[in-house]
Amino acid sequence: MRAEMWRLYRHLIFGGVVIVACCYIVMEFTQIRFGASRAEQLLCVDAEISSVLLLSGIQKDLPDSQFSWTYKSSKPFSIAALSSLIAEKKWLKLPNNSYQIAFGKTNQPVLIGHANQDRPLFKIESLLAQFLLANDISYSDKVTLLKSMSCLSMKEISSKVSSPLTAVALVSGAYSEYGFVWKDKDTSNTVYLSVVHDDNVSLTLIVVIVVGVGIAIMLMLIWRELISLDFKRKTFESITRQIARGRSGLPKGIPDSSGTLKELAYSFDSMSSHIQRLLKVQREMINAISHELRTPIARLRFGLEVMKDEVDDNVAKTIEALEGDVEELNTLVDEVLTYGKLEAGSLALNFKEISISQLVGDILQHNHLLLQHLSVEVNIDETDLVLADEHHLSRALQNLILNASKYAAGKIVITFSHDEERWQLDIEDDGPGIAFEDRDKVFIPFQRLDNSRTRASGGYGLGLAIVQRIAFWHGGAVLIDASESGGAKFSLIWSRNQHQNSLS
Repeated sequence: MRAEMWRLYRHLIFGGVVIVACCYIVMEFTQIRFGASRAEQLLCVDAEISSVLLLSGIQKDLPDSQFSWTYKSSKPFSIAALSSLIAEKKWLKLPNNSYQIAFGKTNQPVLIGHANQDRPLFKIESLLAQFLLANDISYSDKVTLLKSMSCLSMKEISSKVSSPLTAVALVSGAYSEYGFVWKDKDTSNTVYLSVVHDDNVSLTLIVVIVVGVGIAIMLMLIWRELISLDFKRKTFESITRQIARGRSGLPKGIPDSSGTLKELAYSFDSMSSHIQRLLKVQREMINAISHELRTPIARLRFGLEVMKDEVDDNVAKTIEALEGDVEELNTLVDEVLTYGKLEAGSLALNFKEISISQLVGDILQHNHLLLQHLSVEVNIDETDLVLADEHHLSRALQNLILNASKYAAGKIVITFSHDEERWQLDIEDDGPGIAFEDRDKVFIPFQRLDNSRTRASGGYGLGLAIVQRIAFWHGGAVLIDASESGGAKFSLIWSRNQHQNSLS
C-alpha cells in the first residue's frame, strides 16, 4: 500500500510542478507575443503617418521614423490617392526580424520602408504632431486620412483640452492604454486617437485555462489511482471471502502492478491452506476414530446382551445401565460421522417437495415421550409445501425441537412462514434464553454454554452445529434471537431457489 500512496504523492508533486512550469512558460510566451504584437502595431502607425507626411509633401525627411524610406515620386499625392495607398499597403517580415512595407503597386511601389525591431524607440507623438498640426492639409482631409489608417483608432470625445495635441493614458485595472487627444483649431470637435491592437486572449484567461487543464489532468491521474486502489480493495475482499468460505488456492490474474496485494493475498492463502490442512487432519482423525469405535461398541453391546442371561437381577440392572452408556456412545459416534460428512460435503442431498406440517408432526410424534411435559404450539398450514432433502431437514428440525425441549420451562412454539425467496421455520421456548455475546458459540462443535455433559441437560455439543451445516447445504442459515416469552428463538431459513437435485 505504501507504493500506491507514494504514487499518489508523486502525481500531486509532479502535477504541481508541471502546472507552475506551464504557467511560467505561458506567461513568458504571451508576454513576448504581446510585446511583439504591440511593436508591430506601433511600426504600422509609424509607417502610415510617415507615408502621409512624405507622399503629401509635408516633410522630405523623417528622422523620428523607425523606417528608412525610399520613394520614387517627387510630386505630392492627392488625399484620395493617399487614402488608397494607405489602405493597400503591403507588409513583409524578413528572416532577420526586420520589416519591409511598400505603398503602391506590387511591381512599382511609390514608397518603400525598412525597419529593424531590435529595441526600437518609437516617437509616435512627434510624427502625429507633424501630421495633425500641419497647415497644408484641412481638418476634413486629416480626418479622411486618419479613417483610412487601419492601425490607428479614432473617436470623438467631449473632453476639454488646453493644447492641440495631448498624450494621455487610460488605466482600467491591470490594463492600460496610451493614446492622444487632438483638438484642431478649425473645429470644436475633440478626437481621441489610439493604437489599434489585435484581439489577444487575456493573459489571465490563458493562465486560468492552463491551471484548470493542469489540475484536471492531475485529478484524473489521482482518480485513476483511487479507482485502482478501490478495485484492488474489492478484489482482496473477494479473495478473503473465498478463503473464509474454504476455498484453497488463489484466483488467476490478480490485478496488482506493485505486488503488494499479491503478497498479502498469498500470505492469506498460505495461512488458509495451513488451517485447511490442520482441519482436514482433524476431521480425518475424528472420522477414523469414530469408525474404529463402532466395532468395539458392537462387541460391547453383544457381550452385554449375552451376560444378561447369565447373571442375577442385581447385576442385570448394572448391565442395563452399561447398555445405556454404550448406546449413548454409539449415538455420539453417529453424530460425529454425520457432522463430518456435512462439513466435508461428502453426502448427497435429494431435494423434493414435502409437507412441512407432516414433517413436523412426525418429529413430534416420534419424540412425544421427551415432549410430554411441555405444551407444544404449532402454527403451520397443512397445505404448505417446501423443497428440501427430507432426511436432513427432519434431522435439523428434530435437533432444534429437542434443543428447545431441554431448556423450555413449559412451552414451545413452532411457526412456519415464507415469501417469494425463502422459507422460514421458527422454534421458540420460554427458557432462560441465550446471551447475545454467546449466540455464535452454540454453533461451534462440542461447545456447550454450561460446560456440562450431564444427563439433565444432555447432548454432546454437535446438534446445533449439524443444524447449521444442513442449513448451509440448503442455501440458508440458522439465526438466533430472543423469544417473546423470554427464551431463545431459533430460525431455520433456506432458499426457495435451491433446486439442485444433489449437492456434493
